[in-house]
Amino acid sequence: MSRRVLVVDDDHEMVRTLCDVLRLRGWEALGAHSGEEALELLSRNEVAVVLMDIKMPGLDGVATCKVVKQRSPGLRVLLMTAHGGTEAMDEAEREGAWRVVRKPLDLATLFALLD
Repeated sequence: MSRRVLVVDDDHEMVRTLCDVLRLRGWEALGAHSGEEALELLSRNEVAVVLMDIKMPGLDGVATCKVVKQRSPGLRVLLMTAHGGTEAMDEAEREGAWRVVRKPLDLATLFALLD
């Protein structure tokens, strides 16, 4: 299995930090800052998992997840949210998200899911 992950968040610092932490854990990490950028990267790169924020301007995480699952049904998409509303979480799961985790991320839980 590939150890490449795509991290997607409109917060540039979050993408940089998560990519750095994942690289320390042996993952090859790619970063994107929008749903549109994520789809472009996915068209040119094979990844094992997408780690993506739900709330982003433009194409949000749920809409991006829907497109990803249409193109690559077996690709695992793990969505992140800092917002407590269950509506977006429920929609994400209906659209095929593998899991929805809350921010701030618990790194031990994240590593357990990825490993």
